[in-house]
Amino acid sequence: MGNHYLTGFTKQQTMKFISFLLSILGFGALFSCKKSGYEIKDGVVYFKNVPVRAADANSFESLNSVFGKDVKNAYYRGYPIDADCHSFVALNENYAKDKSSVFYCTNALDGKTYFTTRNNKISKINGADAATFELLAYNYAKDKSHCYADGISFPVQDLATFTPLDGTYATDKEVGYFRLTPILKSDGSSFKPLSGGFSKDRIQVYYSWMKSDDSSGRSVPTSKVIAGADPVSFTVLDGDYSTDKTHVYYKTGMLTSANPLTIHFLKPYEYNYVSDSTHLYYQDQRIQNADLNSFETLAEGYARDTRSVFFKANSLKNSDPGSFTVLNGGYAKDKAHVYFMGNEIRNADPASFKMVDNVYEQDAGDAGSTYYNGKKTGKNRTNL
Repeated sequence: MGNHYLTGFTKQQTMKFISFLLSILGFGALFSCKKSGYEIKDGVVYFKNVPVRAADANSFESLNSVFGKDVKNAYYRGYPIDADCHSFVALNENYAKDKSSVFYCTNALDGKTYFTTRNNKISKINGADAATFELLAYNYAKDKSHCYADGISFPVQDLATFTPLDGTYATDKEVGYFRLTPILKSDGSSFKPLSGGFSKDRIQVYYSWMKSDDSSGRSVPTSKVIAGADPVSFTVLDGDYSTDKTHVYYKTGMLTSANPLTIHFLKPYEYNYVSDSTHLYYQDQRIQNADLNSFETLAEGYARDTRSVFFKANSLKNSDPGSFTVLNGGYAKDKAHVYFMGNEIRNADPASFKMVDNVYEQDAGDAGSTYYNGKKTGKNRTNL
């Protein structure tokens, strides 16, 4: 069929006619407007079954799953955008631009409604140059003067060579970046992320994390050099452990007596305990006086061997490993003691001690008392 058969149809009529033909052939799903989030029914534009009252159905064009436009307006998820509709283009699911402005749009859960509803946020990026604005990988973008992440500009040392490496790390010819923050003294030309919080360049190895700022209550991107680590032989084990040819590391600290050739995790997916041929470690602490052959991890930070019970790296004085039982919420007990987060709860009765559910400010009890977060809160008047 030649195109002359469609002469005189409006754009919308043409689309409907092609969709009809494809549906007959069994390919209608491939051409459905519903995939974009927008559809037109009975002369009305809908976004996810909600009518877009301001939209003109005859000229409406779906640009992607969330953006659209007609002869009057541009739209994000059915909401009009104050933009030049004739030059308006969608760049991805968040960014769009017209001849003079760049927009960043999101649809996020609203904490004020206990995350049960979503709100659209349509923002014009102040100072962005539409003519030179371009998307980079991982939702980064840049124009002739700035780099952007999630619609917010941030400074870089060399704009021309700035390259996102993943959603967390980036680089330019000068330095590497962790969450938009330069890693001081890093070599950008050789910088690369590893797994977890680790990264390296040809000179040094780094560990990066979000550090809580006590003054503001917010988390701040933080990076630190792992002193003495050899970048050539450096290997991430899992969790926060790593090795090079001579040492084992936990985060930024060196486990001075650990053997990198024999270091291993005690259990799959248990990333707090490791062992080499002679010693056991909880994170960066050596577990003193533990029996390597009988040592086993339990739960809630507890472990035991044939002689003792441990909470993290510390042994529990006078504990009985044979009768020791982990409860939950940090609680545990043996035949003579009850513990919370490795601390003995004095005068608690282990024989009757048990967890309770759905009681205000009480999570455990024994025959005589109630407890909350490891502290005695009152007399027990229920029948345990």
